[in-house]
Amino acid sequence: MLRRIRIIIALSLIASILSSCGTAAASASAADLGLLKSGVLQIGCEIGYPPFEYYADDGTTAIGFDVDLGDAIAQEIGVKAVRIDTAWDGIFAGLSAKKYDCVISAVTITADRQQTMDFSTPYIENWQSIVVKKGNTPITSVKGLDGLKVAYQGSTTSDEYLNNEINTGVLTCQTFPYDKVLNCFDDLNLGRVDAVICDSTVADGYISREPDKYEISWLQSSEPGAVAETFGVAVNKGNDKLLNAINDALSKMDQNGKLDELRKNWF
Repeated sequence: MLRRIRIIIALSLIASILSSCGTAAASASAADLGLLKSGVLQIGCEIGYPPFEYYADDGTTAIGFDVDLGDAIAQEIGVKAVRIDTAWDGIFAGLSAKKYDCVISAVTITADRQQTMDFSTPYIENWQSIVVKKGNTPITSVKGLDGLKVAYQGSTTSDEYLNNEINTGVLTCQTFPYDKVLNCFDDLNLGRVDAVICDSTVADGYISREPDKYEISWLQSSEPGAVAETFGVAVNKGNDKLLNAINDALSKMDQNGKLDELRKNWF
């Protein structure tokens, strides 16, 4: 009987030690990757920006290029991806407040944003574009927006580009800022606005799904000296562990063809 008690005590001690080791290993995993929570990559995104992130027809399943990209990155670094749907105008404040580990949501890398965030290596190239309903009078330059009703998503590089052209006297037009790019295209379809200025990658996504409804009328790349925008994964300034892990994952995906596969699937 005494021998049995000793065995039970010994086994209990071993189980306790193993449990402690497991907890320590889990904590180390979070520390090693610079994550807020062990085993989970928490991703801030604005689910309403097709084809990067939007809800499927069921209204609950997130799909899109950045959704697949986030899942693939998480798989590469050995964790689970969890998305936190966030309004675009507060998405970077949420990152700074550590509500999530990173932002994967068609984020353009800009000098201003690099002051407060670190970015991964770019994973896609983008230009500003003007989209009109198919069959409408084409707009062949930004100046062609003069006197028209123009929709765009607020607090984006499209917002900055258009309003810079207005503020510098290049054109005068009626501006219609929206919280989501989805609303821009809804009103273009209904004839409430004449054009949408948006990321070319977004325009490509809409046109690939509805080629008889929309067309790109102007592309920034046609302008002399134009420089393409690039998208990257944003992390908090100084989170080098997570940044390095994400960059390693992107490099592997570039080499094994996964990034090209995602681009072909969504654009």
